[in-house]
Amino acid sequence: MEQATHSPPSVGEKAPDFRLPSAGGSDIALSDFAGRMSLLLWFSKGLACPFCRRTMARLSQAYPQFRDSGSEILQITHNTVDEASLYFRNYHLATPYLCDPDRQVHLRYGIPLEQQAVSAVVGNTLTSCLMVTGDLLLRGQKSPSPVSLIMRMGPRGQSGQMVVVVDCAGVVRHVERIGPFDALPTVAQLLSLLEPLRSGVQSAG
Repeated sequence: MEQATHSPPSVGEKAPDFRLPSAGGSDIALSDFAGRMSLLLWFSKGLACPFCRRTMARLSQAYPQFRDSGSEILQITHNTVDEASLYFRNYHLATPYLCDPDRQVHLRYGIPLEQQAVSAVVGNTLTSCLMVTGDLLLRGQKSPSPVSLIMRMGPRGQSGQMVVVVDCAGVVRHVERIGPFDALPTVAQLLSLLEPLRSGVQSAG
């Protein structure tokens, strides 16, 4: 049973700091980037979600554009380090992949588990299975078993997604809550959120 969450951070507030292990094995903290880079935090559903994996691929392909804007992307997921490391032995990802399996950082940012209707979960599961099969047959991409994730969250438990933009001073500049089954903003839209922070990053540098 999850503890009560905090409220999501508000624009103009300091972003709650955290330190999480990454798929590469090293720990990464939000404060590691203070004074150096702005941040795009993406609280995603992780490797069990084929929609998220496709978004991960798009962000990875566009990664040079984000770095040119003086920004880093931190994806924060529900996977364990072992689950993530197993996947990334075979698939390269340019952006850091942070593991929050006990969801403590999710809760600190006000992202609770949501109990979805059975029909919504079944429909999403069927669609995901079709995408997983297509990814395996067409791209050779294997998905980690969702069993452990379902056990951690419950059969109807789904986590919403969230995009948080943090400037190089650690201040929240944008917060966007996204439903469990909804699409992330496009790469162009995400870059447009970071563009106003470019001058601040250059000044800090």
